[in-house]
Amino acid sequence: MAGQVAVGGSLSPSSAVTDRPSIAGWIRSPSWDKRWIIFPAFLAPLPVAIFYLSLYLLERYTGMDAVTRKGAAEDIVSLFVMVLVGGPHVWVTFTRTWLHPEFRRREKIWFFASFAVVPIVATMALSSEFTRKLLLTGFFFIASLHIIHQLSYIIRFYQDRDATKPSLKSRLIDVGAVVFPLYPVSTFRMVMVNENSMAFAWASQWFGIDQARELQFNIGRAHPLLPDFILSDWFWMVNLVALVVALSLWGVKSFKEHRSGKLQHGKFLLISCAIGVGLFCPLLPNLDSSFQGFNLWHSLQYIALTWYITRFQMSKGRKQHRFVNWLAKDDRSGTRYYGVAFGIVIALIALIIGIAFVLSNVQGVGMFGGSGEPGTMTYRPGAILQAYYLFGFGLLLTHYFHDAFLFNMHTFSKKAVNTRE
Repeated sequence: MAGQVAVGGSLSPSSAVTDRPSIAGWIRSPSWDKRWIIFPAFLAPLPVAIFYLSLYLLERYTGMDAVTRKGAAEDIVSLFVMVLVGGPHVWVTFTRTWLHPEFRRREKIWFFASFAVVPIVATMALSSEFTRKLLLTGFFFIASLHIIHQLSYIIRFYQDRDATKPSLKSRLIDVGAVVFPLYPVSTFRMVMVNENSMAFAWASQWFGIDQARELQFNIGRAHPLLPDFILSDWFWMVNLVALVVALSLWGVKSFKEHRSGKLQHGKFLLISCAIGVGLFCPLLPNLDSSFQGFNLWHSLQYIALTWYITRFQMSKGRKQHRFVNWLAKDDRSGTRYYGVAFGIVIALIALIIGIAFVLSNVQGVGMFGGSGEPGTMTYRPGAILQAYYLFGFGLLLTHYFHDAFLFNMHTFSKKAVNTRE
């Protein structure tokens, strides 16, 4: 529904999809940008609320132990975000890659290499706890970079709309302001995995040893595989200094732009929200659910922007696959555009659940609860998570693979959107 509303409705002649918006300084218009690009940031606490509500209901109405309840609550949050917007946002990527005739023709290496992602991911996820930890560790870092990369890409949209044509220095300061907020607290919690660190000692004094261990950086049910240099206190300190420098530069630049009447309000609001969400998410105890809040905002942005780019390119006569032409036929095509993506995701989830039933019966594991001690090398995830690793997770990483190409092409060297990729 979110994606449907985001791209639905008609465009007036004054706000039709063109290479320049009808209102200078905005991607499309102030109301559209605020509703679907900027202010969905305020939805970031929603997955956290669902996590704690799920914990309460599972404790009250099921016989699950505490560890299984936590894992099930995390899976419920992941499914909620995946069904609503996460899955649809992955699907719409493929309308610009696998289903795009020009992408297949011009980018043969990217096109064919992307088909190897799913089997590689499935093999690593299901081979052993070590390869699974390695995969999840890589996934976290790639996912965080992907979210930051998209925000940088959206900033480029606003910079293209800026009549003052900002300098490279100004553009880099904008990007720096969204890059660093996510990392100081995240890296502090990573360093806490080293219980000889200053970070763990401070957290133990503030919260007690047991709570400090609960706040150590986790991905799902296990600690990531972190190299030694990340477990040293200098690592989070460097990230903290980088944040202070980046926000100071951006704050001074924004103040000067405001004083001179050149402040671009849409970009300023976007960066402010990105700073707030980036600082907020790593503070919450359960990182699995809190980072899903960032993912919720990210996915909403992606659905709306991909629709916008598709409509723009169609308006310029860009050749599209017949199916994509039908999906984004006109400026009233939002219901169809999102509805098909949602339907495809439901079908994939049904497939994953079917695979999970088979795995549960064959292996004797629960649908949500796995076997063995979480975090140990003998741990086996629940059937739902295994089935997701087998298929869905690979599609998500394929989406990252494609966007590494799409975003890199336009974040700095080109306009955010034009008639050729």
